[in-house]
Amino acid sequence: MANKNIQSVEPNIADLANGWLKSYKLNYKLEQEALNPEIDKALADYFTKNGGSGANRPDAKLLLRDKKLKDYPILIEYKGYKDRLVKLDANGYVENKNKKMNGYLKI
Repeated sequence: MANKNIQSVEPNIADLANGWLKSYKLNYKLEQEALNPEIDKALADYFTKNGGSGANRPDAKLLLRDKKLKDYPILIEYKGYKDRLVKLDANGYVENKNKKMNGYLKI
């Protein structure tokens, strides 16, 4: 009989991905570290993934700069269960509705 209490591998994924970020010498910040004032304010002010108020805290974040010196924010969320990457409704659509947002994306 299969074990129904499968343990998350998220810490292993975080360790692996953070190692990749280091190997590329990227200046990344972890969950509670500040990135820059504008990004930090946007993360603090926007609704959480559950639709409530409070700060959003991606597992890792960084700014990548292109050749024209334009910065792009990169937000990384590590997941430890392959079957829990997205929440689907009964129709197979990504469940992405709350008080402030509505709409679906079919996958």
